[in-house]
Amino acid sequence: MATLREISKKIGISIATISRVINGAENVSEETRKKVLKALQEYHYQPPQVARKKLHYLVGIIVPNLLGNHYNMISESIELELSKHGYDSFVTSTHLLLNKEIEILEQFFSRRVDGIIICTTKNDDKHIEKLIRSAIPVVAVDRNDSDINVDTVGIDNYHSAYMAMKYLYNKGHRDIIFVSGEREYYSAKIREKAVIDFSKKYNINLKVLEGNFEFEGGYNSIKKYLEKNGKDFSAIFFINDQVALGGARAIYEAGYSIPDDISIIGFDNDNYSKYLYPPLTTIHQPRKEMGENAAKLLVERIEGKGSKVKRKIILPTKIIERNSVKEVKK
Repeated sequence: MATLREISKKIGISIATISRVINGAENVSEETRKKVLKALQEYHYQPPQVARKKLHYLVGIIVPNLLGNHYNMISESIELELSKHGYDSFVTSTHLLLNKEIEILEQFFSRRVDGIIICTTKNDDKHIEKLIRSAIPVVAVDRNDSDINVDTVGIDNYHSAYMAMKYLYNKGHRDIIFVSGEREYYSAKIREKAVIDFSKKYNINLKVLEGNFEFEGGYNSIKKYLEKNGKDFSAIFFINDQVALGGARAIYEAGYSIPDDISIIGFDNDNYSKYLYPPLTTIHQPRKEMGENAAKLLVERIEGKGSKVKRKIILPTKIIERNSVKEVKK
């Protein structure tokens, strides 16, 4: 393990310039920055406080929120995998506020965390690039495609939603409601686009209702719709299982049954979905595997074992067929 002074002598670049690279400064040429980063990795450089105290590597995890199951499950899986490698980690949420996210990233940067796993939007590319310039490894999870050179782990939200619509179509459903989530989440926008594209291609009578990713999103949207329009559809595709559970209550309160009167399908395959009555047909999202893969990619980056090119892992989804969808006459 070399010091900055030793690295400076070996590569012929001043300590001041090396420090600017470590701190993500922009007034360094790309050629010099790459040379310094390569040397830091080659000579296994660690900040003095880490080398002196022999601290564990520290990873910061950023998520939009810690409500429900989605980001909780991903975060827990990340933490468990990191702990296997002797890494410490902590989770913080942005509450979907870009300013809050920028503040968190700046705190991570100033605290010199060893790596960051981030589940956010595309609006933060500039700030992630600063981290990458400073040699802090970053892995993005469940995030929209980006032009920045960062490893990503996720699913194909478009294909998954399209698959759900095709499943309903093959069951004979032609009048379908889609309950979406907040469009600040790219997954909601992508899934909605897939639903609309499928409906146009196969001449589906589609109605899109605004919701969110929580129970009340499904309950309120379906309750209001049934009160105003009655049952002029045969199936509902919910943005996730929590929303489906809320929607199911509104269906029962209106005097309808599932699936005899209305078929429903969710997304995520939450643990409780198979215990609902009837058990919920849903799209399985491999959140545990998403977290594990993100942690492994980051460990490889931190320890200098990963590929030099951007890596993109797309994990498969599948339909979990249960009893909440009924086949109807075509």
